Amino acid sequence: MPDPFNLNFFGGKKLREQKNLSFDEAFLDVQNDDPQIMDDEKDRFDLRPLVWLVLISFFVLAGRIYQLQIVHGEAYRDLAEGNKLRVEYVLPPRGLVLDKYEKVIAANMPSFELAVNINLLPRDDAQRLREIEEIALILGQDKAEILDRISQAVPDAFGNQTLAQNITKEQALILIAKQDSLKGFGVENASIRDYKDSAVFSHLVGYSGKITAEELKQYQGQNYLLNDYIGKTGLEIEYEEYLRGIAGRKQVEIDAAGKFKKNLPEVPATVGNNLKLNIDYDLQKKIYDSLLEIMRRGGSKRAAAIAQDPETGSVLAFVSLPGFDNNMFARGITLREYQALLNDPNIPLLNRVLSGTYPPGSTVKPMLAIAALSEGVITPQTRILDDGVIRIGNFTFYGYDPKGLGLMDIYSAIARSSDIYFYTIGGGSPKSPVQGLGPEKLAQWYRKFNLGERLGIDLPGEKSGLVPSPGWKQEVKKEQWYLGDTYHVAIGQGDLLVTPLQVNNWTATIANGGKIMQPQVVSEIQTPSGELIERKAPEVLRENFLDPQWVKVAADGMRRTVLAGSARSLASLPVEIAGKTGTAQFDARNPSRTHAWFTSYAPFADPQIALTILVESGGEGSSVAVPVARMVYEWWYDNRMNK
Repeated sequence: MPDPFNLNFFGGKKLREQKNLSFDEAFLDVQNDDPQIMDDEKDRFDLRPLVWLVLISFFVLAGRIYQLQIVHGEAYRDLAEGNKLRVEYVLPPRGLVLDKYEKVIAANMPSFELAVNINLLPRDDAQRLREIEEIALILGQDKAEILDRISQAVPDAFGNQTLAQNITKEQALILIAKQDSLKGFGVENASIRDYKDSAVFSHLVGYSGKITAEELKQYQGQNYLLNDYIGKTGLEIEYEEYLRGIAGRKQVEIDAAGKFKKNLPEVPATVGNNLKLNIDYDLQKKIYDSLLEIMRRGGSKRAAAIAQDPETGSVLAFVSLPGFDNNMFARGITLREYQALLNDPNIPLLNRVLSGTYPPGSTVKPMLAIAALSEGVITPQTRILDDGVIRIGNFTFYGYDPKGLGLMDIYSAIARSSDIYFYTIGGGSPKSPVQGLGPEKLAQWYRKFNLGERLGIDLPGEKSGLVPSPGWKQEVKKEQWYLGDTYHVAIGQGDLLVTPLQVNNWTATIANGGKIMQPQVVSEIQTPSGELIERKAPEVLRENFLDPQWVKVAADGMRRTVLAGSARSLASLPVEIAGKTGTAQFDARNPSRTHAWFTSYAPFADPQIALTILVESGGEGSSVAVPVARMVYEWWYDNRMNK
């Protein structure tokens, strides 16, 4: 028998001669010479696909091991560790919100919450349903409501998710006693907001609430937890990064049945930082109460007020009415409560100070006086006859007093709020040689005072208002600009829209001699122990754009408004006040419906406060807004002036 290890076996000689062929090629060549033998060999070498299959399987298995141990190793180790360790995150209290005298506006209070961990719920449907029925019974809620909340939980999430907020102490104790039989559910201690005088400060401070799934995605990577609290509006959201603290951790060792064995070392939560405001708590409360009193007399429901320090832009008070109870959001507002707020015709969730836009009425006249003086349209001695009416062709434009106010200079025109005078310096008149500023100059000067732009207050939701012009009207309304449009804009009517914040800011600009200051609510950011982290410095937005002599003319006109004009009811106060009333029409179908404005500052010689009052649908500024200011200035003189 031939030696199978001899190269001559199976035609090895021929193979040696075919030196340029590969083994497979040579082998196939031999097959052609001896079919019977080659068929046997073919059966032997058909093992190669099996070898490839084994190799591929090996690499797939190796890749999977790499994925499990290297790529996802940490997550699976955590899962395995979770079989004996249960981690509970301790939510940190938010930082305090304090007024300028460190009186607490927003603090914290303890609360109990029921949480669910989706991954720890019983796999058996019947057992899970029994647990939910028992929880519904303890909480006094409908089973379907509990099921709905669980269905809305973030799926496949590791960690507790809040199921019910602000449960009672009795409910918490019952749930804790039954925790061994209620798999996946647990009671957590939480620190929720406690807002002082909530309706008074609701729009300023805003509110915080449970983080939503959308917010969790938005703030991904910023260490928010599934059951975390986050600022939603006002200062709470504007200064979220400072107010929120750092969560702590509690670790508990459990056995395979999920029963408690022992506590492990705890990492305490870190409290958030404090905000110290420029706001004067007591001044804010006085303005709020004064507004309510006057509004009750006249039946008004909506109003706004703001006060600033003219020199620094520090916001001393910030009131929007109606307010709302922001504690509802902290403890977990119900759908019925939220719908009631949304459906309220007075729109209590609207921050009117910086998000409400209104025609400013005659409050713009001191600004317009500065513009006309600066452009040489008039001098302080220019007199214009106010006989109550201007007729242009077939159109008639009346002043607020159709009988007329007589000859007016700029001081008396501001003091007595002469519409005819400001029609004339805004757009000219056939009865006067004064040419008028014209619509483009009007728009230009309003923008110089920052109308049509945000002032950058450190609160969310500020609106820019609207400064109309011929180009704007053609583009937006597809209409031509007429002289009547110029007249209307010159007295703060027509399409001109501003926020109460903007009115207060230009009043402060006149009070301080011509600087536009950025309004600032927060003065300092402090550690929980009161150490300074950051102090907010006053910021000038624009200066040196006004001639001081013309600013003084406007200021003197505002002072004369109090001494002998539309706000003379304030003349008897012990503090010298300068101001301007405004009565702004806002309903073309019913011109008698007007907003009541009064904007002012004091003391006249050394301004320390600029105060603006708006009462929506309130009527005359002199009879509605001025009385509010009187109450506030009386209090301010007794409690704050020179103290």
